[in-house]
Amino acid sequence: MKKLKMVKRMQVVVLAMVLAFSFTACGKKAIIAPIVQTELSGLYASNENVAFMSAYPAYTYKQATFSVQTIEIYTDNTYCLTNTSTMFSGALTFSDSGEHTEVPRGSDITKYYGTFTSKDEEGLKTITMSTATSVVANLSFGTSKAGIGYVNTKEWTEAMGTATGTAGATLTAEQYLAKVALPETSVIVDTTNSLFQYIAPTAAAK
Repeated sequence: MKKLKMVKRMQVVVLAMVLAFSFTACGKKAIIAPIVQTELSGLYASNENVAFMSAYPAYTYKQATFSVQTIEIYTDNTYCLTNTSTMFSGALTFSDSGEHTEVPRGSDITKYYGTFTSKDEEGLKTITMSTATSVVANLSFGTSKAGIGYVNTKEWTEAMGTATGTAGATLTAEQYLAKVALPETSVIVDTTNSLFQYIAPTAAAK
């Protein structure tokens, strides 16, 4: 009986604390948002992608870009697609001796966020990702003047607009997002190895 009374008293104390926190300092009732737990429900990787570019005739070097992607999906039906690219230029020769000659040209990392739907069928998962609603990206070059190293469309600043603009123009977060966001895209994941085909990062249609 004593234990039961103690449990009831503890319940009353907890309830009182909840009620106390539901009011603001000025005496008005605050709105307490429900806690929503978002958990990672899948992590998938693409095959490696290699793209070549020649700067001739303006320059004499060639450049290779090595890219890979990952897709993270969450229990609230949101996704994060990460595209990581590393660039090298120069002779790009790799001899049997293990020596190689190339010039690092920086790396680009872009994260696309949005919502998704999925369908599972016979060991394959089709993930349809909506057009990205926000983007976070590093800026490999031209950041010393702006003094920043990345952009975030959800927390946009004037410096970000200056860094991403051209010819003195400053971009808004909406303009930058329209420039780089991927259109709605579907990928097929082989669930036996969690792999999918690399997605060419083409911006959404304007």
